[in-house]
Amino acid sequence: MVEKKPFDRVGLSGWLHMPMVDRHVKDFTKATIDFTENNHWDFIKLMSNGHYFAEAYGAEIEWLNDPQEWSGKFIKYPIETKDDLLNLKQIDPKTNPVFQREIAIAKNICEYYNGEKPVIATIFTPLTWIQEMMCSTVPEPAMKMMKEEPNAVHHALQVLLETNLALLDEFIKVGIDGIFLSTQYGTSNLIDKAGLDTFCHPYDLALLDYVKGRTWFNMLHIHYHENLMIEEFADYPVQAINWENCTRCEDHTKLTSIADMRCVTDKVLIGGIDQHTDFITLTNDRDEVKERLRRRLLTALDECKDNRFIFAPGCAMPLTVDRYLFTLMYEVVCEE
Repeated sequence: MVEKKPFDRVGLSGWLHMPMVDRHVKDFTKATIDFTENNHWDFIKLMSNGHYFAEAYGAEIEWLNDPQEWSGKFIKYPIETKDDLLNLKQIDPKTNPVFQREIAIAKNICEYYNGEKPVIATIFTPLTWIQEMMCSTVPEPAMKMMKEEPNAVHHALQVLLETNLALLDEFIKVGIDGIFLSTQYGTSNLIDKAGLDTFCHPYDLALLDYVKGRTWFNMLHIHYHENLMIEEFADYPVQAINWENCTRCEDHTKLTSIADMRCVTDKVLIGGIDQHTDFITLTNDRDEVKERLRRRLLTALDECKDNRFIFAPGCAMPLTVDRYLFTLMYEVVCEE
């Protein structure tokens, strides 16, 4: 697909949080392999705990013993003030135990698949990491700092970029094939073009340029779903783009369809599934879920036109349904 050569079928993949094991190297390795094999995924997105950068930078987190809740409870964030931004320092992944854990997991998975399936590591953009280190999944504190203390934010962005690059060196050494680069600042609901040009593009592109020629399958994940600024990311040097094209939304005109995305890029497109609702029925009816997935796939292929497409969720898959339902994706892809 990346090389625009013939292939036998569209791709297939999925990822979900694994809160009971994602901080344990041996268990997370086994769970990732089991999840991949059970569902016949064509690539592995390493589903690192979403707090791992904050954890590496000393966040105090109460980890919850709940298989349906991926997020821990923050007692103290690493960044709370302007001074915290200005005092942020680069971390050496060779000595930090959190990064060493993530590197060990990546090494295990890469060695197990040995090139049979692409393995991609999860990396957030520097601005997204600032948000996650200030108030996880809540953009307002970071946006306030961007407005009031831009110089302090730039200092932190550069530090986090350098830490990301050092971590990427270690990931590449153990054999990853690419990265899943996630931005939570891809919607006009949060940021405008000037903000992207100032706080996002320079740091995102520096990161992507760093892996150019060293990885071959990098995907950009544009988080959120309403009013995505897709033209701002269409030329990012990645091989694939993932976003929520059909998620729950009262006004569907605010969504970016697969046809919309194909109009602005020839990259491999990854999506097609509403992970919030597509696996849920009132009676847990297998056939109802399967036919819903079939319609999603056929709609996606009709919109994509060239079939350079990977059937996947727009974000993390649900923790509240039986995982056997995910195997229906493979059945549908093979049948169609």
